[in-house]
Amino acid sequence: MKRYLVTQMVLTAFDRDKGNIQNSGFFKTPSLYTDLIDKAIDEAIKEITSVRKAFKNRGIKVYEERKTKLGVSAKFLCRGYHEPMEMRWAFITAEATVLMRLFLGLDVGHYINPSIPGDKEPKLFSRVDT
Repeated sequence: MKRYLVTQMVLTAFDRDKGNIQNSGFFKTPSLYTDLIDKAIDEAIKEITSVRKAFKNRGIKVYEERKTKLGVSAKFLCRGYHEPMEMRWAFITAEATVLMRLFLGLDVGHYINPSIPGDKEPKLFSRVDT
């Protein structure tokens, strides 16, 4: 659930940043940067598609999302049970930063804790088994 919500916010941020680059007039070659962002957007779309497929296979449906002063709250339906979920802005910002770096093809190795057995990539970002 958190991966779905954070990835949606990352997509919004990439779209916003792409527009800012295109409209700023600051860059001499904005297409280089927007092409990189387009590649990252494609990766984010693949991630959301993967998560939605997993939701469908597991019978999960998100039916409400709200941004609040404290963070994001969502409600979802899972096997007939209505469940709430909340994430604080500090958590969202940290996770979105790592996720954006991952989608941009940057190194996220320093976000991995080698003292945790099997921690080879940030847990939030491993692909969903479908």
